[in-house]
Amino acid sequence: METWNREELYGEVWAQPLVRVAAKYGISAVGLGKVCRKLQIPLPGRGYWIKKEFGKPVEHLPLPLARNLPVVQRFKFPPPEGGPSSQIPTSEESPTDAEYLRIVEFESRKITLNPGTKWHPLVKDAERILKHGGTDERGIFQPPRNEPCLDLRVSKESLGRALVFVNAVILALEAEGFSVTLKPGKHETGAEIFGHRVHFAMAEKAHVVARREVKEYSWTRTVMDYKPTGVLEFRVGDYDYGHKFRDSKKVRLESNLSGCVGALLRKGRACLLSAKLEEQRRIERAAKEREIQVLAKQIADEEKKVKDLETWVSNWSRAQQMRDFIAALERIWAQEGHDLSPEAAKGQRIIWMKQQADRLDPMLPNPPSILDRRSDLSKW
Repeated sequence: METWNREELYGEVWAQPLVRVAAKYGISAVGLGKVCRKLQIPLPGRGYWIKKEFGKPVEHLPLPLARNLPVVQRFKFPPPEGGPSSQIPTSEESPTDAEYLRIVEFESRKITLNPGTKWHPLVKDAERILKHGGTDERGIFQPPRNEPCLDLRVSKESLGRALVFVNAVILALEAEGFSVTLKPGKHETGAEIFGHRVHFAMAEKAHVVARREVKEYSWTRTVMDYKPTGVLEFRVGDYDYGHKFRDSKKVRLESNLSGCVGALLRKGRACLLSAKLEEQRRIERAAKEREIQVLAKQIADEEKKVKDLETWVSNWSRAQQMRDFIAALERIWAQEGHDLSPEAAKGQRIIWMKQQADRLDPMLPNPPSILDRRSDLSKW
C-alpha cells in the first residue's frame, strides 16, 4: 500500500482527464474523484478539456492550503484482475467519444435568449402560416398537414414566446453545424444531428374550464370549454413519448435553452450509437451467415465423400460377389462339358460377366461398355 501524494495527484488531474489518471492507478474515475475530495484537490470543471482542446480560455484552480487531511492509501500497483478495483463498476465513467465531449462542452455554456435577435426564415414562415390557420377547440394552433411548418402547438397568446424560443434553438443548432428541416405532415420538424434526424416541437397544455350540455336533434352531448394554460413544453424525439422540458412555477424554458438544445444533441448521439451498434450487429450476422454457409458446404462435402466411400465399398463388395459367382458358374459349366473358349457363346458370356464385375470395382479402370452411351439417347 502507498499513501496518495496530494501535490503529485493535483498535477496529474490537471494534466489529463480524470478517466485517464484513474486508469493509471487501476480504479474508476468515480473512486479517484472521491480521493480528490478527501484530499481537497480541486478538479477541472465541466467542459474544461474540450475547451482547452479548441484553444478556448479555461480556469485553472490552484491547490488550496489544507490542514488535518486524512491519510488516504492506495495500492502500490494496480491490483490484479479480481482484486478490489475490479469490483468497482466502470459504467459510471463518462464516455470519451467526440460527440459526447462536444455535447458536454455545449451544455456547460450559459446561453441567454435575446428576443430582439433576427428571426430565422423558418420562424417567419411559421408565424405567417399559423396566424392564418386558426386554432382548434382548445385555442391551440395546429400546423397544416399539407404545408411544411414548424411544429408549434401553442395558443395565440403564447405564439410570440414560442417563436422567440424556437428561433434561439434553430440558431444555436445551425451555429453548431446542424441544419433544421421541415416536411409536410404531423410532427415533421427535425434537425439533422450527427447524421440522424431528430424531431422536436413546442406544445402548450390546455385545461377544461367548463362543461355544458348541447342538445342536437333528439340527443344531447357534452361540450367542454378549454383555456390554454400558458405552460410551454419543448419536446425532443417522439412527440408523445420523447423527452420533455416544461415551464415550472419557478423556472421557465428560456433559462434552460442550452439543456433543451443539448437534449437534441444527445438524441442525435443516441441515434448514432444505435446505428453503429446495429451496423456492428449486421456485420456480425453477415459473418455468422458466411460461417454457417462455409460450415454447411464443409458438411455437404464431407457427407458426399462418406456417401462416395459407402458406394465404393458396396460396389467393391458386389464386384467380389460377382467374381465368386462367375468362378463357380465357370466351374459348373466346365464340369458339364460346355465350350468356354472365347469364341463360344458361354465363353463370351463369362468374359462379359467379368467385364461387368470390373466395371463395378472401384479399384480397377472402368472397361468400356454400351451402357456408357446412355447420354446419347437424350440427344435424339
